[in-house]
Amino acid sequence: MPYCCVCDQTVSAWLPYPHAQSRSPLMQVLDTVGSDPDVFMCPVCGCHDRDRHLWLYMRASGVKSQLKGASILHMAPEPHLEVLIEATQPARYIRGDLHPQRPHLQRVDLEDLPFEDNSLDLIICNHILEHVHHPEVALSEIHRVLRPGGIVIAQTPYAPGLKHTLEMKTVPDSQTAHLLYGQADHVRLFGDDIRDYFHAAGLQGDLLDHQALLPGVTKAEFGCNEREPFFVFWKAQQAVATDETGMSHDTAASQVETA
Repeated sequence: MPYCCVCDQTVSAWLPYPHAQSRSPLMQVLDTVGSDPDVFMCPVCGCHDRDRHLWLYMRASGVKSQLKGASILHMAPEPHLEVLIEATQPARYIRGDLHPQRPHLQRVDLEDLPFEDNSLDLIICNHILEHVHHPEVALSEIHRVLRPGGIVIAQTPYAPGLKHTLEMKTVPDSQTAHLLYGQADHVRLFGDDIRDYFHAAGLQGDLLDHQALLPGVTKAEFGCNEREPFFVFWKAQQAVATDETGMSHDTAASQVETA
């Protein structure tokens, strides 16, 4: 029986993405990895497949157990995940967006983060980097504000069959962007070189395979894309013990690394 890990309910069936027929044909040709339109929405709580997958990854990797007392930046926070994360009692939970549409969101530009160096334990930017005009700047900013051992989770659509990221020299019109990148407001389609962007910014980590972290977690039962890896990277660890927030940074990163 399908089970939603977000609302903790069994469901009769997952609801498909209602606009699947409008998907760019190039995304199909390139076998792009992202949301799975077949298991898109929970019929009970309305959460999406990428919400469920991210929460499953955070639990399996040990990241969820490190949230209490932590300092967290959550960009464009998904309402369902926002509730789950707040329930873990982080010491500081910043919900940011470049164009806030809800009153409790803070305006935050990922390319110019308004936070001090080494001040955050975790940054979640789920499906954000495909919208950012200068990802190398954004990732450099992320590295700057993370504490040693601090983690960034940055799921994004990508095409592992592409040797290099696909990006035009100028921002294309919406129709061209939809064709090339899969969505009108995307500015690139990452390729197999996506990890290089993180490493160039000084972050460690890799794309962790679904089966390595979630063996036995299937698309049909849990409503997630088994082809989507966990995009998790972290700032190089130093000799840092548990700090005043209560988060052990060495432990946080090593848990993910060895998961």
